[in-house]
Amino acid sequence: MAESKRISIDVVIPSIRLDPDGIIDSLRMDVPHGVDLRYYIVSDNPVMKSCEFEYKGTPVRVIVNKDNLGASLSRNVGMDAGSGTYVLFIDDDVNASQDILDAYIVAIKEAPDAPGYVGPTIFPDPINSFTHGIIKSGMLHFFGRPMFSNTMAWGTTSNLMVLRSAADGIRFSAKFPRHGGGEDIDFCLRIVNTTGKWFKTVPAAPVYHPWWRNGGRSYTRFFRWSVGDSRLLRLHPKYAYRDAPNMSESLTFGCIAFTCASLAGVVHPAAVGIWAGLVILSEFVGERRRVRIVYPRASVRDGIESALIRLSSEVGKFLSPLRRGHFSNFFMRFDFTCTGEVVEFERSLARLKFVLFSASVPVAYWLGVALELVWI
Repeated sequence: MAESKRISIDVVIPSIRLDPDGIIDSLRMDVPHGVDLRYYIVSDNPVMKSCEFEYKGTPVRVIVNKDNLGASLSRNVGMDAGSGTYVLFIDDDVNASQDILDAYIVAIKEAPDAPGYVGPTIFPDPINSFTHGIIKSGMLHFFGRPMFSNTMAWGTTSNLMVLRSAADGIRFSAKFPRHGGGEDIDFCLRIVNTTGKWFKTVPAAPVYHPWWRNGGRSYTRFFRWSVGDSRLLRLHPKYAYRDAPNMSESLTFGCIAFTCASLAGVVHPAAVGIWAGLVILSEFVGERRRVRIVYPRASVRDGIESALIRLSSEVGKFLSPLRRGHFSNFFMRFDFTCTGEVVEFERSLARLKFVLFSASVPVAYWLGVALELVWI
């Protein structure tokens, strides 16, 4: 490859681990001929020391933040420290395919006008009921979407390459949670809006991501993601759409109405609890239906796990705008595909659930009446 054709790539890795060599070694990336590669490891860990060294002939710079910025804003630090034509964002806990850079170079040559490229992030097979639930909840859909889509409006920062000139003046926003959630979508969509072009997918450039906490049950990650995702509705309204009330919205407004009716003596106080229980049951019935459509052989337990995970996300999307006073966000959803391809399916599922929620109202009322008669 002629000198004028050399390609420079900065690999930006936010990390608090104390072993820079180990981080790079675990990536196992070969450096193709004609590629100038540099690593930028950005850390919030004050125990680490900023330094520069070479790893198998490749320059490495470790930057320790003065303040705790979190992974998202640390990517800005690494991006600003480098000058490569391309920036490859990658996580510190993944293993990359050995020829990942070769695959990206091929993609660059095939689609040189793309603003960036997205490689798949592949998770292991499920190891317990919780990880089965994660898969069936759809929370990992966009990690693997590059395997079956030619272009994407955005990609996860576990494996995302951006053309530096396409991101001129665009950085990860501080409006999102420090530990992640929605910032990668916002970053990519601003690039897409500026360039008018979508990201090219690179199925041959995978990274392999382990299960968080070794598959241990935790719903806070999905709650946190949704808190950040809820900000997208106002930042990118072209991808927002209205939908039937979800469980969180229905429970909130329904319980207020039932409580007022109870205080007015219209319904028995127990009807409030009865209705809330029926709504929660209806949510699981609706989620079971969704899982069976996508995964016909899914077990009942898989459906329950999936419902709990999606509920943790749903609650975050409800509480976040409520806390900020963004009441117009209620009954609004974000089309993460940015294509409209799943909107009707999501709406049909939401309508089914809302019908079940509504049908629970007379049931709760008459059960309350029956309780009142028994009590008398």
